[in-house]
This record gives sequence, structure tokens and C-alpha cells, in this order.
Amino acid sequence: MFKIRYLFVVCSIILLTDAAPLDKDSEATIVNNDYTIDKKGNYRFSFKTSNGISREETGAIINTGQSNEFIAVRGRYSYIDEDGKQIIVEYTANENGYNILKPTPEDIIPFPAAPLPGNVVASLLGK
Repeated sequence: MFKIRYLFVVCSIILLTDAAPLDKDSEATIVNNDYTIDKKGNYRFSFKTSNGISREETGAIINTGQSNEFIAVRGRYSYIDEDGKQIIVEYTANENGYNILKPTPEDIIPFPAAPLPGNVVASLLGK
């Protein structure tokens, strides 16, 4: 009799655990995902999820083939905090390290990468 009660309690706990509602983050799906890279290694990517998380980033090779070659990166990510407010963080990364930029009130806006030749920009835009 003890074994049956024990089994019933364990099965009940498992059933309740599986039936518990999931938070919206665990149910999030990717609604947009883009990635482009050219032959030189310059890139641009972005994604958005159904729960309000997004990220955009561009990277460009600077001083190609030289001893001081580096990738100049500019990006931003955003998410919705516990109070329902959108938090936006913009950043750069280059030969001077990673830097978080002063927040802006706008929603995600396009931004230029480090100086890129026109043909690279056209390639990144799919033209």
C-alpha cells in the first residue's frame, strides 16, 4: 500500500510540474534572422525574437593585411525588462576595446559601419 501511495505522489508531482505554465521567454521564437558576410570578412547580422529581444551588429576589417589589422564592430541589442520597458544598449568594439555608448531614446535605427567601400556596402545590401 505504501508503494502505491508513494508512486501516486511522485506521479502527481511530475504531472503538476509538466502542467505548470511556461514564462514567455521559454516560448519565444525567432521572427527575423539576417546574416551577410563578404569575401573580405566584413559582416552584418540582425535578429528579433517574439518576446522583444533584438540584436544588430556590423563588423568591418580595418587595415587589411597590415600588422595593425582589426575588426571595427558597431552594434546594439534590446530587451524588455521586468517593468515592460524596452532597454537598448549600443556598443562599439575596435582596436581600443569594447565600449558601451550613451543610450538613445529611439527604437532600433540603422547605423553605418566603420568606413566601408561602396562596393562592400552594396554587397552587404544584396545589390
